[in-house]
Amino acid sequence: MRLFLFLLISTLAFASQYPRVFSSAGDEIYEDMAKYEQIKNLDIYQDRPELLEAFLEDAKHALAAGFALDKAEDDPEVSLDKQALKDYAKSLRNLSKQNDNIKGQVQRDMQALLEAKDTKHLKVFQKAGFIMSPTVLSLFKDEDAQVKSDSEKKKLEEKIARLNEKNKKIEKQSSDLAASSVVEVVEMQAPVASEKQEEIQLEIPVVLKKPEPPKELTEVQKYQQSMAVLKEELYLLRESNEEAKMACLNDITAINYWMIKVLENEKDACDFSDAIRQMKTYDKSASVSCGRSSMRYVEWHGRIKPYVGKRLFQAEATCSR
Repeated sequence: MRLFLFLLISTLAFASQYPRVFSSAGDEIYEDMAKYEQIKNLDIYQDRPELLEAFLEDAKHALAAGFALDKAEDDPEVSLDKQALKDYAKSLRNLSKQNDNIKGQVQRDMQALLEAKDTKHLKVFQKAGFIMSPTVLSLFKDEDAQVKSDSEKKKLEEKIARLNEKNKKIEKQSSDLAASSVVEVVEMQAPVASEKQEEIQLEIPVVLKKPEPPKELTEVQKYQQSMAVLKEELYLLRESNEEAKMACLNDITAINYWMIKVLENEKDACDFSDAIRQMKTYDKSASVSCGRSSMRYVEWHGRIKPYVGKRLFQAEATCSR
């Protein structure tokens, strides 16, 4: 009976971690959200932060909305807002689609790390709660065995070095004892170093110049680099006659171009708002040419998201043109 009560209390405690409303759809999203929080700062995601950041921001808003609906449902004096319930269900559907795309990309990233035998990053994924394949677990086991072997080898080498040092001391003591048994007085004159010899023996200090740390790129410079990569990819793609991919890449390249203009004109309300509207236009076009479910569209849609709402409205209100 006590075991049953313990299991029941544990289950209820775990269930309360996420909203009860639409829990069948929401629990998986929020569990994955917790995993993404632990890997979002890895250097492999530094050049594409919006891949996880956009999803995490939306998931956190949905989590708060779910708990608010739970609270309203528990309060007999408050009537449940049906529109809020519909909006929450819609958010979960959108998040579920995004999550499916992200999980696919994460699996590809983990496979790339496995091929590179990058156990450092893979162990972060494992700690975050991602399931490791037997091949990855075997790689961990081999690495741990190698580390243990290296450690034991180092200990053995240190032990041998200590024994050698001890033997040297014993040999020196024996040599000193043998020398003390011979009684012989030898007068020796200490050599006097000349001034020229002393000058030669002086040590000349060497000042090593500390290398300067690499300069961190600005946001504009990062997008300029991205623009160069996209143009090169577009140039190569034109030789393949793959029109669908070219249309998608054209739209993404245009979004990149206008993102540079957005960053360069943040202090000019009119040019700033014009650049954002251009990004919105190409984002809409990319949703068709690339497909809303493609990772490239999801990533760039996430990049422009912070600009197309409140900031665009403020810029349009400030522009006097």
